[in-house]
Amino acid sequence: MTSISFKKSKSKSKSKNTKDNQFDIDEKIDEIMKNITLKRPRNPFTQFILNEVDQLKSKNKNKKINIQDLSAQCSEKWKKLKDEEKKKYSKLFEDEKVKFKADIELVRHYLFKDFNDRVHRPPTAYRIFLNEKLREGFDQGSDPKEIKKEASSQWSKMSEEEKKIYYEKKKENDNWFLKADKIKKVSPISLFIQKKIQEAKEKFQEPPSLKEIAPAWKKLSKNEKKSYERYAQELNDEKTKLQDIYDIVHGVKPKKPAGAFRVFLQEKAKNNEIKALNEGYEMWKRLSDDQKEEYLIKSHRCQLAYKYKKMIYNKKLKKIFPRKPMGALQQYLKEKKGQKPANGENWLIYWRTVFTNLSKEKKKKYEEKAEKAKEHYDKEMLKFQDKVFDMPKKPISGFALYVSDRMPDIKEEKPDVPLTELMRQIAIEWQTEKNVDKNYYNKKAEKDKKRFKKQLKEFQKFGYYTKTKESNEEEVYEEEEEKNKNSQKRKSNSKASSQKTKKNKASSKGKTQEKPRTRSTNKKSQRVGRSQKSRK
Repeated sequence: MTSISFKKSKSKSKSKNTKDNQFDIDEKIDEIMKNITLKRPRNPFTQFILNEVDQLKSKNKNKKINIQDLSAQCSEKWKKLKDEEKKKYSKLFEDEKVKFKADIELVRHYLFKDFNDRVHRPPTAYRIFLNEKLREGFDQGSDPKEIKKEASSQWSKMSEEEKKIYYEKKKENDNWFLKADKIKKVSPISLFIQKKIQEAKEKFQEPPSLKEIAPAWKKLSKNEKKSYERYAQELNDEKTKLQDIYDIVHGVKPKKPAGAFRVFLQEKAKNNEIKALNEGYEMWKRLSDDQKEEYLIKSHRCQLAYKYKKMIYNKKLKKIFPRKPMGALQQYLKEKKGQKPANGENWLIYWRTVFTNLSKEKKKKYEEKAEKAKEHYDKEMLKFQDKVFDMPKKPISGFALYVSDRMPDIKEEKPDVPLTELMRQIAIEWQTEKNVDKNYYNKKAEKDKKRFKKQLKEFQKFGYYTKTKESNEEEVYEEEEEKNKNSQKRKSNSKASSQKTKKNKASSKGKTQEKPRTRSTNKKSQRVGRSQKSRK
């Protein structure tokens, strides 16, 4: 983490300028992102179908259109169309293709900062040079293809001394992925604590404790606290951008983005303006269209980022997953590849009709091939059952494992006590009580840590990790026995403590009473006295 130094004289002017610049940049990005949808380009035939649908809707507005019947009609019309008419739809397809590629470059440039610098591990010196030229070109609004051509010619003409700057930048980015994974999100208080510790080190003093720092934080003015909040927000924004790039490169499954209403709720919950969901829903209803548009723009930006991540994630999955097996017809078409029909008919339609007219004996050959391919596919898919295509779960601490074991017991004992109070009691037990077997939970935590490191290495290498199966049943049985022992110890300790409290209460009552009871507590003596009276 970087060292902090706030200067009072220049902090206000700098913060205002940076805030205004950031606002201008965000507005510029929002304007560019408005017209981007990241929809895949549609082929000429689909373009033709969409045109037919629009014509039918204009003629018959009230009637419903059956797409299956329409696609069959369109396929016959498409065959009869001339080449000149087909060229119109192929041109539309090519235009959409060009726009789609340009939109991807814009999303990559504006929403994922320095993505191209870090997408390769490690980035080459030429790649860093090319990205600098691309950034300059984006600001001027030039075509990326032309920029790449000019950059390649410039790079070949450059001397070694001129290239030396980019080789130094390459060295800085070599260990970027390790840095991105280790960076953690910070809070304003943690930055204040860091500053106080730094000041103590500079004066060669002992670092202050949290008890000393807490009142100092409370004494700070609102403006001073806001400066820490602003700085923490900047660091956290950088962290999220780096995390996005890290997720894309390693093939982490992207999470679905928040909608406009959810973005609104998150913002209001941060500012403590909402306590329940109903309040947020009522506030959302009161907003005007202009106020809602701000949240719609934010959600649109999140959706574009999600679509881009999903595209790269799906590409990685296609490479890893085994291909689906070919059927009997596909096996036949594979064999006939390159053999053109003599009549000049459509290749696919001709060989498909030939295959349907084949005898059962001739078809059997291709059916057997298809069955073998399916068996091979099933075997490969069995290997993928234990594989997970997502980031492995982070390791759990020993205290967290103790909490998960202890919480159900303590809830039964004290059902009316709030959860925060129960957590406080469990923390005291963990620190003070000798009966708590800390070694058992710490050993389990160490095992979980090793599991995480192993799975993370595998995930970073292949894009997936295999689930760890506990093959030894004895180890599982021993763990269960230790759990039972620990639970029995806790129960016995709770019973002993309850008995002690009862005895103390009884002794305290006996001390307060001045005259002791004369009645005999022995039940047998009472019965004997009653029987003697009855005989008389």
